[in-house]
Amino acid sequence: MIERWIRRLPESVVRNRRICVQSYFCGTKEEMEIEVWRSFREQWKKVLWAAFAFLAVLVLAAISGWLTGKEIVIHRDTEGEEINQELSIDSGREKELYELNVQPKAYSRKEEKEAFRAGTEYVKRHMKGKNKSLNEVRESLNFPDRIPETQIKVNWETEDLSLVDEQGNVFNEDLKSPVILKTTAALSYEDHTELVTVPVRVVPRDTGSKESKLAGTKKELQRIERENAEKQSFTIPSRVKGSRVEDGEKIQSRLPVLVIMGILFLGLLWYTEEERQKQKRAKAIKETKDEYPLIISRLVLLLGAGMTIQGAVHSIAASYDQKHPKFVYRQFYEADKKIALGASQTQVLKELGNSIQMPCYKKLAVLMAQSLVRGSRDLLERLEEEETAAFAERKETARRKGEEASTKLLMPMILMLVVILTLLMVPAFLSFS
Repeated sequence: MIERWIRRLPESVVRNRRICVQSYFCGTKEEMEIEVWRSFREQWKKVLWAAFAFLAVLVLAAISGWLTGKEIVIHRDTEGEEINQELSIDSGREKELYELNVQPKAYSRKEEKEAFRAGTEYVKRHMKGKNKSLNEVRESLNFPDRIPETQIKVNWETEDLSLVDEQGNVFNEDLKSPVILKTTAALSYEDHTELVTVPVRVVPRDTGSKESKLAGTKKELQRIERENAEKQSFTIPSRVKGSRVEDGEKIQSRLPVLVIMGILFLGLLWYTEEERQKQKRAKAIKETKDEYPLIISRLVLLLGAGMTIQGAVHSIAASYDQKHPKFVYRQFYEADKKIALGASQTQVLKELGNSIQMPCYKKLAVLMAQSLVRGSRDLLERLEEEETAAFAERKETARRKGEEASTKLLMPMILMLVVILTLLMVPAFLSFS
C-alpha cells in the first residue's frame, strides 16, 4: 500500500528528492534510485504511524464516555465543595441531560466541631480583606460564602445595608464620620448553626484614592444585580463602564482542537523529513567543496612526479573509506573502477565532473579529459593555477566564517556588558538613596 502511494507522488517532489540524494549518496545510479524511493518509504512510514496514533487518540476521546459500561462511579469533592455531575437520562421515549447535585462527604461529630472552630477563626482572620484592620474599614470586606476545605456555609447579615451589604461591599463615598456597626456570620452545616458577631468601624473613603476601572466595573455589575434581585433572570450589557463583559462559562469541544493539532503535527513531520534531506545535501556539498583544494594539490603533486592521469585518479580513489564514506571520494572510486574495466578515460572523466555537480570539479574533469586528447603540456601549469585559486578561496571562506562568528558573539558580549554595568551601578544608586 505504501509503495502504491509513493509511486503516485508528484514528479516535482520526486525530482527534488532525487537532487538531494544525488548530492550526498555514494553509489551507482541504480543504487541512488533505490535510495530515493527508500527515503520516501521511510518518510511515509513515519507519517502513517503518527496518523494511526492520532486516530487512536481521537477514537479514545470519542468513546471515553462509553468505556465505563453500565456503572457510573461518582467521586465526592475532597475539599468539601458541592459538585454537579452531568448525567444523560434516556427513558426510551425521552432523552435529557440532568445535573445531579453531589454533596460532599458528611462529617462525624468530632469533625463537625473542629470544622466550626476552624470556620470561626477563618472568618475573624480574613474578613478585613484589603483593609488595615476592622477598626478602619475603607475598602470592601471579605465575606466568603463558604469556609475553604470544609463543608461550612456562611450567610452574612449587617446592621446597615446602606453602608455594608451582604456581599461585603462598603458604600462610604458620602460618609462624613466613622460609623460602628455589627456584622453577623451564620456558620451552618446541615441543621447545626453558629453565629459569629464581629463589630466593624467604617470610616470615610480617602478623597485622594482613585478607583480602578476594573473595580468600578465590578461595582456596577453588583448594582445591576441588586436592582434585579426580585427577577428570576436579568441581562447584563456587553460593555459596562467602558469594559467588555462576556460569559465566562463557554464550553467548547476539544475534538476540533485535537483534529487541528493532529493535522499540524503530520504536516510538521513531513516537513521535518524534507528539511533533513536538505541538510544532508548541504553537508555533502560543504564536504565536497572543502576537499577540492586537497584533491587538486594531490593531483599537482602526483602529475608533477610523472604519474599518469589514470594513476592519479586511482591514488585519489584509494582514499575512499567505506566505513566513513565521503561523496567526492566515492565518485573517484567509481570512476577508477570504470577505467579499470576498460571504459574510455575521457568519457569517464566527463561523467565524473557531471556526477559531482560543482563548477570547480567540472572544470577539473574537463582539464584532465582535454589533456588526454590534446596532450598534457600545459596541464600541470593550469592545475597549479587552479590550486592557487582554490586555496585562496578556502582562505577567504575561513576569514568570512571568522567574521560571522565574531558578529554572532557581539550580542552576548553586549548583554554581559549591560549586566556588569547593572551590578556596578545599582549598589551605587542604593547607597546614595
